[in-house]
Amino acid sequence: MRYYLIILVVVASVCSGTAADFSWQAGVAQTKITPEGAYWMGGYASRTKPSEGTDLDLRAKALALQDASGDRVVFITLDLLVVTPEISQAVLEGAKARYGLTPANVLLNCSHTHCGPELRLYRETLHNIPKGLAIKMGEYVKWLNNRLIDLIGQSLKNLQPARLAASSDKVGFAINRRENRGEELVKRAEEGKLKGPVDHQVPVLRVANVRDKTMAILFGYACHNTIMSFFKTSGDYAGYAQKFVEQKNKGAVAMFVMGAGGDQNPYPRRKQEHLALHGRALAEAVDRALKGRQTPVRSLLKTARQDATLKFQPAPDQASLEKQLTDKNKYMRWKARLLLGRINAGIRPASSDNLPVQAVRLGNEILLVAVGGEVVVDYALRFKKEFGNQKGLKPMLWFAGYSNDVSFYLPSLRVLKEGGYEGGGHMMYTQFTGPFQEDVEQRTFAAIRKVVEQVSIMHEDK
Repeated sequence: MRYYLIILVVVASVCSGTAADFSWQAGVAQTKITPEGAYWMGGYASRTKPSEGTDLDLRAKALALQDASGDRVVFITLDLLVVTPEISQAVLEGAKARYGLTPANVLLNCSHTHCGPELRLYRETLHNIPKGLAIKMGEYVKWLNNRLIDLIGQSLKNLQPARLAASSDKVGFAINRRENRGEELVKRAEEGKLKGPVDHQVPVLRVANVRDKTMAILFGYACHNTIMSFFKTSGDYAGYAQKFVEQKNKGAVAMFVMGAGGDQNPYPRRKQEHLALHGRALAEAVDRALKGRQTPVRSLLKTARQDATLKFQPAPDQASLEKQLTDKNKYMRWKARLLLGRINAGIRPASSDNLPVQAVRLGNEILLVAVGGEVVVDYALRFKKEFGNQKGLKPMLWFAGYSNDVSFYLPSLRVLKEGGYEGGGHMMYTQFTGPFQEDVEQRTFAAIRKVVEQVSIMHEDK
């Protein structure tokens, strides 16, 4: 009799635990977003002609999560170079009007592939884009905005009982591109003496239905998608990683979240075989994470969003800009014409810009912070150090860059002082004056602390 009683107790306990696990609701949706026909590609200023065929189609994917209280968040991952402020505004306004979602409840993250469409319409003159292709670029952006709003709705429509689990692993192909260059890079790599900070963590979120079948796998990595510079459409290593993860997990939707990869490049690169090489390596890290220790995520959701106002150093005066019109650097001349055109139209150069900072807390198990811009790795490392030393509950810390508005590089104070492309040189190719003032990191982390504080109200007894 005791034997049967023990069995009944164990079965009841397992059933009860299983039922509690599925108090999440999750919905997944995806769509192809490869432009039709030839288009102007973004990512490399040296390009002088439109795209020529497809290596791997681009996709947009959405994961909607709803906790036991009915609070929702929708993650949207994009095989695209950037999320412009105009795209973000259009999608967020549509999500609010049609689904009642606030900006804090929607997270747009792009993989930053350099083998997809140019989306920044003001760059038509920078790249001398032929008029027909420029018109097509604008039409694509409008189509994309509507498609993403529809995609959010599809993910919400697909909501069903689910359970979530967190895990992580590592993969080491990302290197610090500021510290390792040219022939010196090859030598250091061979000797195992690469320099500079990196973040090799691969955070993973598994979403499973009531039959324990994987619905979605959200995973991240901090590294530029710059393996290839050819004229074919491709999601680069992140696109291949998603493809391989989906092949391994039939029926699941794999979603790549770009981390703080602003100063990180894949190594080796520039050969087509490297796409699958690094994609496979990242997919294998995801697989190891899924086979390792899984931490169940309780059905409690909090989100918050706040802008960090970042200030630029003083803009060049009109006399300096007029002098730059004859500079040997054609991009310097373009920038001077752009700013002078605005000044003559009565538009003063902006002295600051707003950086979106967002926090998503899933139970007490995952704390994800998403920051706009091309974020250098210092931010992720500081975030993990600062918030990993908290007393009490310690969630998996997940830092995402390239989120909600990717208009410029976001340098740390260290990188800003060192200068170079990520430190401020890239501003030549943007519509901003730049570079940032030295409080850029301070202002960004002030906003990070505020959103983390707003989502950090969950306790063990809730």
